[in-house]
Amino acid sequence: MANLIEACLEALGARKVDGKWLGTNEGGDAGQCAPLAHFALYKIVGEDAEAFLQGQLSNDVRQLDGARAQYTTYSNAKGRMLANMLLWRDGDGFYMMLAADLAEQVVRRLRMFVMRSRVNFQALDTLPLLLDEPGAERLSTALGLVMPADPMQQAGVDGVAVIRLPHAGVLVVATEGDGRLLSSALENSKIGVAGCNWADARFVASGFAWIVQATQEAFVPQMANMELLGAVNFRKGCYPGQEIVARMQYLGKTKRRLFRVYSAAALAPGMALQCVDSPETEIGQVAYAAELPDQGCEALVVVMVSAWEKGIICASVDSALTRLQLPYEIPDLEN
Repeated sequence: MANLIEACLEALGARKVDGKWLGTNEGGDAGQCAPLAHFALYKIVGEDAEAFLQGQLSNDVRQLDGARAQYTTYSNAKGRMLANMLLWRDGDGFYMMLAADLAEQVVRRLRMFVMRSRVNFQALDTLPLLLDEPGAERLSTALGLVMPADPMQQAGVDGVAVIRLPHAGVLVVATEGDGRLLSSALENSKIGVAGCNWADARFVASGFAWIVQATQEAFVPQMANMELLGAVNFRKGCYPGQEIVARMQYLGKTKRRLFRVYSAAALAPGMALQCVDSPETEIGQVAYAAELPDQGCEALVVVMVSAWEKGIICASVDSALTRLQLPYEIPDLEN
């Protein structure tokens, strides 16, 4: 499936170098798509799949009905995120997309708790695509479906899932079959192909920081604004770390939050951040980052809210951070 879609992307002019896609950047008014080669997709099936996922993840899996997707998180007992995911339901199973560099480890851990439950995880050989608005409209026409209008609304046709992500664009992925329908529609749509940085920049602009290996167990969901993006349901039953997450929500203000920033120097997930006047003291870290086409970098960082009064730097690359606007409000900020 992935090979067929990759061949189509190459026919459109994209190149894959050392596992990273380099785009043509020639979409123009026809729009852009970017292959998400740094993500992995799993299908979860079995009679007990819903109950199992409900007991492990932070969102209410029972609300998935084939028409809505959701962000969700998976934490350790201390409430620290091991991963966050996009989750949706279609037909006889659930589909889960998460960062590829930690996917096998996370799925292995989930399997440890299956025990006697009838649940099976299946790794899918497919290549998700992220599209901008013009590209999504052209591809939906080629697929013969109506593009979802609302955030997290889901549509699909013949084994191709289409999900509108909040503020980031539209995800399109072939989940069943050989990928022939999606590759054919992609070729017929004549949209441009962007690189991985383009996709990461859209996620940064959307305010959603994917947990990767470098940031595993670094953040409680609220530190990364997960509840503001609908990834945490506070009325569902228990799951690992639920007590810590609930306590932070109801018994005190979150002292660390996720912010969008600009840096003249390149940043990477896991890099430590400091206050301008105390460069030896860590007050947060980079959660997700994307290099910009011209120069510099945009990133999502988790830092102490009060630190903005003095200014924040990344001492390891000698760069000051400029705070940028997020597409959603952060409640109870001190400044």
